[in-house]
Amino acid sequence: MPETEIDEQKFVELILTEFPQLREDFDEWKGLDHLQMMEFKIFTEKAGKNGDWDTVERCLRLADVLLRQGDAAIKNAIYVTYLEELPRHGEIHDRIRHMMTPELRQGWDDILAYLEELLGKKMGEQS
Repeated sequence: MPETEIDEQKFVELILTEFPQLREDFDEWKGLDHLQMMEFKIFTEKAGKNGDWDTVERCLRLADVLLRQGDAAIKNAIYVTYLEELPRHGEIHDRIRHMMTPELRQGWDDILAYLEELLGKKMGEQS
């Protein structure tokens, strides 16, 4: 594994170093990276709902690092558990989108386009 790749253990270390308040939630889902990523997504979304945009920005910076440097499992969790589940409309969506790095925004666009295509095909197949 290249030194720059972030695996599950490093993912947990990075999140808990930045956000130690997530330790209990992460311990509950130990070894389940998608559920830990969901806790991180919930944390990000709650910060936005509470108007804590500094925390949201810190979350998005970390999500960007995970997307760019994560191993295949972590990248998958970022796409399908974090980006896919962020708000898709409204003020929180708009502010989050504006705060994202271009790479993270592109990842978000990519997963949402994939879902649209997938749902469009499934809906078309049922007709």
